[in-house]
Amino acid sequence: MLVSEGHVSIIRLQNNDDDFSLLFKWLNDKKLLNFIEGTSTTYTRSQIVEKYGPRARGEHYVTPCIIKNNNVAIGYLQFYQLQEVEIQEYGAKTDQLQYGIDLFIGETDCWGQGMGTTALELIINYLFTEQGATDLFVDPQTSNTRAIRSYEKCGFKKVKILHEHEIFDGVYKDNQLMRVSRDEFFTY
Repeated sequence: MLVSEGHVSIIRLQNNDDDFSLLFKWLNDKKLLNFIEGTSTTYTRSQIVEKYGPRARGEHYVTPCIIKNNNVAIGYLQFYQLQEVEIQEYGAKTDQLQYGIDLFIGETDCWGQGMGTTALELIINYLFTEQGATDLFVDPQTSNTRAIRSYEKCGFKKVKILHEHEIFDGVYKDNQLMRVSRDEFFTY
């Protein structure tokens, strides 16, 4: 287990069929895809294994995780040290340890219950205290107001719009870049 508090925990994604089956289920759920990829997106099992297998085996800079509620998998979270392209695009500091975070609650019946916010608070605390991060970034689509509100609850502030940053249903969409520093989080 990576981190846990109360009924919510975050564990590393395993390189196994059970975890890949969860991702396959979630990444083909049209209700979820309305927010993260677009409803025209579909994933095959082999695409899931090809993308997430190297991450699960530690062969990729992205650390993939499963979010659990009462020991039941409900979502996915990943974090990664910012790469040069993100540092430049975000206008981030070049001499600091900075991470990006992405997450979704895949079990749509768990939406609106604060589990995503709780998981986010857990991983933020972990990255600041255990990994030594100085700043954390997220970049939800500007239309994903639910995610933006959740990030704001955890201390993230809007930095700038990343124009035509992400493909959604075959069309480039804008994303809201948000940041929280270690000092801001612990005084928030």
